[in-house]
This record gives sequence, C-alpha cells and structure tokens, in this order.
Amino acid sequence: MIADLHVHTRLSSDTNVGPEQYLEFAKSSGRALGAICFTEHRLFPSDREVGRLYAELAEQFQIAIFKGIEADTDLGHLLLFGVTDEVTRRFDLTARMLKSDSLIEVLHDQGGIAIPAHPFRDSGYGPRLDALLSRHGAALGAIEALNGQNSIEENRRAQDAALKLGLAAVGGSDAHFATAKWFMTTATEFECDLRTVEQLCAEIRAGRARPYVFAGPD
Repeated sequence: MIADLHVHTRLSSDTNVGPEQYLEFAKSSGRALGAICFTEHRLFPSDREVGRLYAELAEQFQIAIFKGIEADTDLGHLLLFGVTDEVTRRFDLTARMLKSDSLIEVLHDQGGIAIPAHPFRDSGYGPRLDALLSRHGAALGAIEALNGQNSIEENRRAQDAALKLGLAAVGGSDAHFATAKWFMTTATEFECDLRTVEQLCAEIRAGRARPYVFAGPD
C-alpha cells in the first residue's frame, strides 16, 4: 500500500485546502494511493465532526484516512502517529517548543511513533540524530527521509542518515495544496494494507516501510 504520511488541510494555519480536494486529485491522477495521513500543524482534531467527515470521505473515495499531527518541538517538527488520550493529557499539542525528549518517550510508551519531519531542513533533529538515537533507542525508530518539499540535498542527507543509523525511512509530500507540485510527489510504501493507525505505527517500527516516489503523469 502507498500512503502519504504528511498532508495539511485547512485545519492548519497555512493552507485553505479541504481534505476532499486531495482525494479528488488522487482519484483523477489514476495513480495508486491507498492511505493518507492528515498531519495538521499543532492540531490533533478530536471532535466528532472531523471523525465523521473522514469516515465519509474514506468510504466515498475508498481510501484509508488517518489522523496525525505535526508537532512543534524544541528541536523542530515531529510527525506524531498513534496519539492517545494520555498523550493529549500530558502535552498541549497546540503549543510551540514542546520538549522533544519527553514527547518521543511518552508516545513510544503509548504505542505510537514520533518521526522527525524534514530533519535536515529547518530542523535541529538532523545534526543530533546520533545523540538522540543513543538516548532514546527504539523510541526514535524512523525519520522522514523523503519530503516532497525538500531540496535534493536535504533528502539525500536524510536518506544517508537513515541508512547509517539503521532507522526506518519514510516519505511524505508535505502537501499544502492539491496540485502536482505539492501532492502525490513522494510517499511511503508499506508491505501490507493499513486499516488502523496502530497498524501503521507497528509497520514502521518493524521496518516494513520505505520511501516511495510517484511516477510522473503519462
């Protein structure tokens, strides 16, 4: 299954795109996209209306929809998957400069996964990956090695770091607009179909995921 792990909608502060626009674009592209993760900036939507909308869109477009968040931490941005009530109780995910060490450990203990986003672009994670891995071990099991808005060099450095350190490498478009420049550029390929966010976390932790580059339009 191909899943885009890094997409922003109008719930983020820097885009006006609705979730349905991404799904319509994916359908019209004719290219395979089995799952999409909406990772809003500093927002993990928990209200029933958003859940209802995502369920309806998933059924309409026959695509799995997962919720994550792009959290703002003291070292840069972290993609969080598997956020639980305990995580939201202990952290104000709408805040800036969250303590990355605590967030990584607590999310791991809750069965989720924290993934440094674009670690070599506007981020303090990339230069510190060795130290962070020594400190957190399995709790820091993956990095975003392919980001659709990165430069070639930024992605190369991330991919090299993942290989050197034995981290799972994932990809995401970092889409803010439902256009060919922004969306369905890069993603993550999983060995199985994903049905829950818990399964997504487990597959990444097990290393059964790899960055994926979409072929250009015919």
